[in-house]
Amino acid sequence: MRRHEPVARRRTVGAGGAHGELGCAISVADMADRPPRPLAEGEVLDIGGHRLRQISTPHVPHAWEAQVLFDESTGTLLCGDLFTRTGNGAALVHDTDMVSPALEAEDVFHDTCLTPSTAPTMRSLAELEPRTLALMHGPSFAGDCAGALRDLADAYAHRVTLAMSAQAV
Repeated sequence: MRRHEPVARRRTVGAGGAHGELGCAISVADMADRPPRPLAEGEVLDIGGHRLRQISTPHVPHAWEAQVLFDESTGTLLCGDLFTRTGNGAALVHDTDMVSPALEAEDVFHDTCLTPSTAPTMRSLAELEPRTLALMHGPSFAGDCAGALRDLADAYAHRVTLAMSAQAV
């Protein structure tokens, strides 16, 4: 490692990735340059000041091996592509509508697996009562996080019902 490289890079060299067991088995191990560390369902990874709990969320929002991490130390749900939004904005927002922009992004990308298990999975995440939602594509949100998860779950459940009704006709 060269001394002029950024400190953050120097600290991560040699570190391996970690993911849920299923993700390691079906995709991450194939793409990683080092073997990933499989995390058991609900396993807590202590990374020094933060305790990250692995939670599998199959097909929520996307693939079979989908997962989120819940930082038990801060109450932050690292929720990946849930609540995706487009455009630029503040890095942290408080008590704002998170659901409408997520639905607008869904209308553009159609990237969420909308199945009968989507809403129950999201409602189970609401039961964690997170204080912050850390989004992959959008701002972090501090506010009624459990309410936002339940509201997005309800909106997705409605879309699933409409789609199933349309197929029945």
